[in-house]
Amino acid sequence: MNQTRNLAYPQVVQILNAGGIIVFPTETLYGLGCDATNPSALLKIYKIKNRPLGKSFPLLVKNGKMLADYALMTDTQKKMILKAKKPTTFVLKAKNLSPLVMVKRSAAFRIAKHPWVKKLFQYFDKPIVATSANLAGSKPLSDPRAYKEVFGINSALIDAVIFAGINKKTKGSKIINLTKSKPVVIRP
Repeated sequence: MNQTRNLAYPQVVQILNAGGIIVFPTETLYGLGCDATNPSALLKIYKIKNRPLGKSFPLLVKNGKMLADYALMTDTQKKMILKAKKPTTFVLKAKNLSPLVMVKRSAAFRIAKHPWVKKLFQYFDKPIVATSANLAGSKPLSDPRAYKEVFGINSALIDAVIFAGINKKTKGSKIINLTKSKPVVIRP
């Protein structure tokens, strides 16, 4: 498909359900996304990013209920997650996910706050990979219309690009590891 236009949400859901890959806006950077429960889609993301296997991806979830379906957390941790104001990704012990998105049975989760993603979750009921749209180790993609230049031959694996303007942000979300006895800030 390789479209750089805003598709209707049901079309995006069809792409995700078929194991497709999208570039989409998030509250921080443009994300490279897929159905986080689909191993073949996850392998495409590794290939597109030129990322070594074994390094996990952040996952967007709709809300605390969806988070509880895929993460193990205490009531205290859940309260901390739900009251986070700034975009914050939390590393938690994970369940019901492919090993391709976990490291040591843990995964990184963020409750979606971007309006486009929140609307998508009205139609799609599974976590979405939201790794930055770039090659591993490179700066983030600010204009998703340039995805073919950035990803080269592997750009053919991207099924749709959702353009929501130029993104001037250069930093991803804050990351806090909640798998230790005390929260550990990985990225401020």
